[in-house]
Amino acid sequence: MSVANTNIIKYPKSSFYWGMKILNKDKREAMFVLYAFCKKADTIADNKDLKERKKRKIEKLKKEVNEIFQNKLKNNFNKILKNNIDKYKIKKKYFLDIIKGCEMDIDNKMICPNKKNFNLYCYRVAGAVGLISLKIFGENTQKSKSFGLHLAKALQITNILRDINQDKKMGRMYIPKEMLNNVGIKSNNINFIIKNKNFPKACIRLSKQAEIAFDKANKDLLFCSKKNLKAAIVMMNTYELLLKKLKKKGWEDIKQRVSLTKFEKFLLFVKGIFVN
Repeated sequence: MSVANTNIIKYPKSSFYWGMKILNKDKREAMFVLYAFCKKADTIADNKDLKERKKRKIEKLKKEVNEIFQNKLKNNFNKILKNNIDKYKIKKKYFLDIIKGCEMDIDNKMICPNKKNFNLYCYRVAGAVGLISLKIFGENTQKSKSFGLHLAKALQITNILRDINQDKKMGRMYIPKEMLNNVGIKSNNINFIIKNKNFPKACIRLSKQAEIAFDKANKDLLFCSKKNLKAAIVMMNTYELLLKKLKKKGWEDIKQRVSLTKFEKFLLFVKGIFVN
């Protein structure tokens, strides 16, 4: 059953699209089904419903995941997802981990989280996605898992540093408490934090964590099949460039959004084609 034939998945106009475009048709469709599942969970956490309504919806999604793994398939999307779960031997735990990450947003645990909760969140909303992706890519060794987890953390931190203004509007501040404290910011008030003259210093500290994660991913990549990981490498190169542009701009003005041009994305895509 083709994703395209169901009109369920729309190719997102994002960095994700260029990374996935490099895959063959079956793997590309599997990745866009995964993207759609993540978007479904994210939408529950990000919409303007009351907290209790969000929690009911997230419990319903958990039930839906359990039913999928019990082969109780109520709609076309669940059938497509189950087909790919079976084809690539994907564990239920990873889907539930993704949902748990969204629950952390719903429960307001991501307002200046401590380092432990920050790392847990990065694993749940990005690392679990990375581990599923590796199954689809056909590269599932211990080294590739380490690569996937380090890369996922780097991508998530880069997203956080890009989306500070957007997250502020949703009442979230993902910069870890320890990093804020280290630059003299003790408050949990998001507006106060962002207006503090030392806030950009905290962002720079977090950007260094992303650079460390990228460096570890690159080192792990030496022991992996680059051919199988072309899509991930395109994503890595894309986000490394995005992080460089974010650092160059700085975080004094969080309203000025940084992104890659279509030409930059296309060049990285072409470069990815020739990875061996």
